[in-house]
Amino acid sequence: MPIRLQGTVAFEPEFVGNLTMLTRTMIARGLDPDCYVITKDIAAAPTLPFVGTIAYDYAVDTGETQFTVTEADDTCFLGAFLQYIGDTDSDADTAPPLAADGVFSRLTRWMSPQA
Repeated sequence: MPIRLQGTVAFEPEFVGNLTMLTRTMIARGLDPDCYVITKDIAAAPTLPFVGTIAYDYAVDTGETQFTVTEADDTCFLGAFLQYIGDTDSDADTAPPLAADGVFSRLTRWMSPQA
């Protein structure tokens, strides 16, 4: 897998299932996926009793650039990362479908505060 994933929290299976699509999109944009390391850690956000943390910090390191995004789940991060790499003009017909959300993703989104 060219994009390295690491961190203190496991990535959701839906996100891992979308790595092939993400890699192809990055190559189409002229980016080298081998240079990217994505780290997922628990955000320094308030926690809810019996639920825990409702946000995660995703740190992206390209060797040249480093940035951190705080999102509620991997699906939200994937959308933000696709925007970052400039995939806002992709057609629905040519873009591969995202993997379906699992129960944990839906529950996390349902319990997360809406902005």
